[in-house]
Amino acid sequence: MMSDKDYREWIDKQEWYQTIELNNGLITKGKFPTNDRIRYLEDIDFKGKHVLDVGCNSGQYCLYAKKKGALKVVGIDIDEMRLEQAKILNDQEGAGIFFEKRSIYELNELGKFDIVLCIAVLTEITDLSTGIDNLKNTIGDYAFLEMDIARQHFLSINPGRWIRNIIGRNQVREYAEVRQTKRGDWIVSPSMVLLKKMFGPGFKLVERGHGLRYQMIDVYRVK
Repeated sequence: MMSDKDYREWIDKQEWYQTIELNNGLITKGKFPTNDRIRYLEDIDFKGKHVLDVGCNSGQYCLYAKKKGALKVVGIDIDEMRLEQAKILNDQEGAGIFFEKRSIYELNELGKFDIVLCIAVLTEITDLSTGIDNLKNTIGDYAFLEMDIARQHFLSINPGRWIRNIIGRNQVREYAEVRQTKRGDWIVSPSMVLLKKMFGPGFKLVERGHGLRYQMIDVYRVK
């Protein structure tokens, strides 16, 4: 545990992506106003639940879930620096959260959680099908997703930009947008109809509108 003075100095010296509102009026200076996303989570009942945050970054939503009464919270990410930040915040805030270095492709060992948060992760992975299959295995009751959903707008043949498979609006519903990253990886964004098909009949998906960056989707396991 750091002293209050050392804690404040440590926060000020760090490079943050998330804007996290902490105890005692402290706040991290994030590159993105991710604290605005909290309002989208306010209607989720975390009390007494087991919660998993896939791609937790510095642990902002893990901390929120714990404050809202979650019984157990686990955050996973592949970025060691962000995980180190999350662990220090967890210790200083006395939250009792478990953080692990693990990717979405390594979820099967974790078992099921009542609530799963997966924010801006499915939009960034190269194997969407496997990512969704692994995610399905962890969802006990409900998941909150924020991800890019394909829309029929235009066709670009520039591989450095979005490529959209456009066939009449009312003719094709299962389609995807594909883009190539600067690393040369190909990333797929499915249409909503295709995403529902990928999750399968065991899940009900409901669109909630546009979130902080992408579309918000509620996922319910069908009992």
